[in-house]
Amino acid sequence: MAVLYAQDYKITIGGVNLSDHITAVTLEVSTDDIETTAFGSAARTRIGGLKDGQVSIDFNHDYAAASVEATLYPLLGTIATVVMTPTSGTVTATNPSYTVACLVNQHSPIAAQIGDLSTFSVTWPTSGTVTKGTV
Repeated sequence: MAVLYAQDYKITIGGVNLSDHITAVTLEVSTDDIETTAFGSAARTRIGGLKDGQVSIDFNHDYAAASVEATLYPLLGTIATVVMTPTSGTVTATNPSYTVACLVNQHSPIAAQIGDLSTFSVTWPTSGTVTKGTV
């Protein structure tokens, strides 16, 4: 898969597939920058430290059973597993899954403006390692 058309992502949160209510998703993974430069060095040297990350998701609201509100509201303040895959197909080397535990530290159960689609966005910090699956 050389180029990906973002149309068929599969996103589950707490085991519930909410893909059909998600309009954007971003997984950011980073590592601390630990300087190791010592006397006599002509340039700075570094190693990677602790890993960190966050997941940002844009949702369309839905209050139906087993949908957005029913899934997210009870997770507020807890650690939830988020699994992201570029397509809904089988996980392979060319369609990897990324699984991470996230602290659900924000939710917008009400976010609306007259005449507009009711949407909201969250950014949750990761808690632990991001696991990449290829089989």
